Amino acid sequence: MPKNGERPLQPDEREFLHRLYRDHYQALYDYTYQLGVGRDVAEDFVQDTFMVAIRRIETIKEYENPRGYLYQVLKNVIGYRLRSLRYAINLQKQLQEDHENMQNEPYTDELSPETLYGGAIGEAELKLLIRFYLEGWSQKELAEEMGVSGNACQKRITRAKLHLRKALEETGPPGSEDPLTPDSMTTERRRERP
Repeated sequence: MPKNGERPLQPDEREFLHRLYRDHYQALYDYTYQLGVGRDVAEDFVQDTFMVAIRRIETIKEYENPRGYLYQVLKNVIGYRLRSLRYAINLQKQLQEDHENMQNEPYTDELSPETLYGGAIGEAELKLLIRFYLEGWSQKELAEEMGVSGNACQKRITRAKLHLRKALEETGPPGSEDPLTPDSMTTERRRERP
């Protein structure tokens, strides 16, 4: 049974989505990869873009240029994911400063990610995501630091990202009511209905 009001795609919508994927996936991936993120991250962002396209299939079918719509969604996906991580980091810093001001003594313990995410993500996972997504560490560098293979490192990043995504979907940072919908698209760009 569909959740959150989602419904199964109609046959013509499935065909439209397959066409979108076939015609635009590679261009979206190339664009994302050229931003300097890793291949896996680029793929994740593009996959997230198509997940939004599935939820917004009725809207995207109205556009003469669905590729432009997909690019806008992709930019919003990337921005939302980065803002989510920055929100967690800034919240941790603010709480640390508040604690120091209240106690008038140095803050020695890191704020646990369990406090931020209700136990959905561990400290090591958050540190891994911050280094990979925000500080620009490569998978090779992270694998060497952790003493694991590149494949194991990739799996840990994917798992940590899924945990963080789940936590954000459940609680979400302030102001994230519907962050993935392209709000800058105007109705003039929509195709006229007969």
